[in-house]
Amino acid sequence: MKFTINNRKWEIKEVDGNWLLEKYQKEYDNGVFCFGLTKYDTQTIYLNKDMKNDVKKQTLYHELMHCYIWNFCAKSVEFNEEVVCDISANSHEIINKIVKDYLKEE
Repeated sequence: MKFTINNRKWEIKEVDGNWLLEKYQKEYDNGVFCFGLTKYDTQTIYLNKDMKNDVKKQTLYHELMHCYIWNFCAKSVEFNEEVVCDISANSHEIINKIVKDYLKEE
């Protein structure tokens, strides 16, 4: 599924769990299982296709928060409780809509 956030076009792709884990290990040099991965350089969110829907939904929320932060927050922001609450409140409707739209497609 494709979506736009802050005038940037993104895509959500479901991929094989082994492929995803291999990609994750190359990036972070650890991990035994990978639920999802957000790649800013390709503007793609990868989800492990082998997850049950409730886990997939939670993972998509998590990955969309990465996407939101990269698109709307200054890189030099020092995170504290107030900043996290603002990000959560401001992103809530945007992220919920994307998740609902995505889950309707399945």
